This record gives sequence, structure tokens and C-alpha cells, in this order.
Amino acid sequence: MNNEIFEKTLTSNKNLIDQKAKTYFDNNYRIAHALSYAMDSGKRIRANLYLESLKLFDKEITETDIDFALALEMVHAYSLVHDDLPAMDDDDMRRGKPSLHKKFGEDIAILSGDALLNEASSLIFNLACKNPMYAEAGKYLFDHSGYKGMIEGQVLDLRCPEAYDKDYLLNVYDKKTSDLFKASIICAAIVCGCSNEGIKKLEEYAYNLGLAYQIQDDLLEETYADELNILNVLEKNAAIELLNQINQKAKTAISNFTNNDFLLFLIDYLSVREK
Repeated sequence: MNNEIFEKTLTSNKNLIDQKAKTYFDNNYRIAHALSYAMDSGKRIRANLYLESLKLFDKEITETDIDFALALEMVHAYSLVHDDLPAMDDDDMRRGKPSLHKKFGEDIAILSGDALLNEASSLIFNLACKNPMYAEAGKYLFDHSGYKGMIEGQVLDLRCPEAYDKDYLLNVYDKKTSDLFKASIICAAIVCGCSNEGIKKLEEYAYNLGLAYQIQDDLLEETYADELNILNVLEKNAAIELLNQINQKAKTAISNFTNNDFLLFLIDYLSVREK
């Protein structure tokens, strides 16, 4: 794989999810427009992780898998809608456009996040009725996006002490970002019947990928004194060195998998992005 093929693959997977999302919600319901707004845009990294992880096991991607990838993106979208709320991160913009609560109001934003999470659950229940492996994958997803995973990361972020160290910060990043990366990859592995040893390696990859993603975000920030940021605990050169070490750990973790080119390229792609 080269950069051109990687970009085409990323875009192709994104287009699959974008097309599905555009026509998914029933416009006879008043909240449908807000749900479509929440699902619009984004790189679809989590959907890409799921779809490309299936290829590690030579699985042909089916409409069922596209539905599962869409459910993953719904969980991610719900978390962003709620994170942007005034009671949380209080962000007025998301992906270059007004946050959902700025466009539709806080009440609709809260309900939209709730609806997206419920709809993701409904999608996965439907898949599980056809194949019980999707039930096991769904449990992994909701275990890692719930109060022991992604939500715990948000709590740790909101209740961050004034003085924190690198370990605290990396734990937040593990929960807030790595756990949903893990779900995106391991759900594919579960559906494909991956061994426990293989799952542990993929979890290690996802853990480091999530940390690297967040550290790169930190390095791009211009103002960060009052926020969680690696530059509040490490000098910039040390933070870059840490990022490089984490990326190498991610590469090592999947070195024994075949068809791993996309996942290897993704490591460097996420670490050199400018936004």
C-alpha cells in the first residue's frame, strides 16, 4: 500500500458510511434533521478501523458490516454532541460548523445524543438477531463506551485536578479515545472469531493509536494552559519523542497480522495531521 491507495481506501469507506447516514433517519420525526446534522462530516476513523480490521481476517464486507460501522459512528457522534454541551466542554463549533446545541438548542442536543445511542443499540440488536457474534461484539462496544470506558474518561477530564501527571493524562486519553478505537477494532475481530492472543495484540494497537491521536491533538493546540494537554506535563521535544515511541508500539503490536497495511499507514496519518 502507498499513500494514494491509503487515501482512496479511507475515502471509499467514509463514503459508504456517509451515504448510509444521509438516508437512515425517518424525516417524519421532528428530531431527524438534528440527527442527520450530528452524523454529517468527519473522517469516519472508527468506521474505517472496523471495516479495515475485517480485512485482517479476509472477511468480505457485507451490508451487515456497514450497519455495524454506522452504529459505531452513531456512538461517536452522540459522545461529541454531549461533549460540546455547555455543562461539558462548552464548544460552539464542531468540524467547522456550529455545534448541535448552538444550531438546535441544548434540549434537542441532549435528546439527539440520547437518540443516537439508542439507535446504535437498535441497529446492533437487529444484527445480533441474524448472527449471535454481533451480540458479543455489541457487548464489547457498550462495555468500552459506557461508564467503565469512554464516559469514565469524560468524568476524569471534567474533574481533572489542577496538578496532574503524565499517567493521569494518558489514563484519560485511554478511556476517552482508545476505548472506542478498541471497540472499533475488536468488534471486527470478535465477528471474525479471532483468538484471545490476537485480540490482546489488537487491543494494544488500539490503545497506542488512541494515545497518539490525542497527543497529536495536544501538539496542535495553541492555548492549553487550562486544559488537559501533554505539553502541561512534558516539554515539546519530550512529547514528540513519547509520540514516536507510542507509534512504534502500535506498529509492533500488529506486525504479525497479514493485510495490515491500512492500519500501519493510519498510525502515521493520524500523527502528521494538522487538524
